[in-house]
Amino acid sequence: MPVHSLRRLFAACLLFLTASASVYAAAVPTEVTVRVRSHDAKFIGSGVGGLQLRIEDAVTGALLDSGMVTGGTGDTARLMKTPQSRGDALADDKTAHYTSTLMLEAPTQIRIRVTGPLDVPAAIQNLSLTTWVVPGKDITGDGLVLHLPGLIVDAMKLGMQEDTLPLVADITLMCGCPITDGGLWDSADYEVQARIVGPDGAVATRDLAFSGEANRFQGSYKPEAPGLYAVTIWAHNANTGNTGAATYSVHATD
Repeated sequence: MPVHSLRRLFAACLLFLTASASVYAAAVPTEVTVRVRSHDAKFIGSGVGGLQLRIEDAVTGALLDSGMVTGGTGDTARLMKTPQSRGDALADDKTAHYTSTLMLEAPTQIRIRVTGPLDVPAAIQNLSLTTWVVPGKDITGDGLVLHLPGLIVDAMKLGMQEDTLPLVADITLMCGCPITDGGLWDSADYEVQARIVGPDGAVATRDLAFSGEANRFQGSYKPEAPGLYAVTIWAHNANTGNTGAATYSVHATD
């Protein structure tokens, strides 16, 4: 083959390889929407402080994006009352979410980590999943929905009232959805109890009853001796398995 022909062939191959490399190296913007739904309830968002979100490369651990899951809890009738068929949309633009725009050069396995809800420290949980994302293939609409079990138990650290320790806690679903008498989340479905450990290590328990006010359960305990008492208030729904707890300490005096 003549030298000039070889040169033209070499130049053509080089041009092809360069073009191919530029095509494969170009990062493509790819949207991924993430939502978090409370088990047996609605979406988790701004009403309970939102959730912190991180998206990482599942192989290298490199941080690809981070942000906050914020927004509303969604439509109660659609989520909790209306029968749903496959493909039905559960969320809209106002429903709590975070949409990330990832710049991807190749199919990538990502790890999504969420932490929250952030308003009540005792209720904060961590949740993660891994999935593949392909450049240019958006995951939007309802997006990726993570499900978070549990209950928010917001125990009130009240001091002694005369010789009695009040035991009071506000309890909601992880989305902040209310527990009421005969409501969608019926107070009768929730068992709430306090576990009290005295200064001598002795353990006592007291049931907390629904107060009549949304979310609030209350009871009392009369310490037998002065000293430091450790109190754990827990709540449980036997129908769904949702459970939560909060712990605090209080001094009892003579």
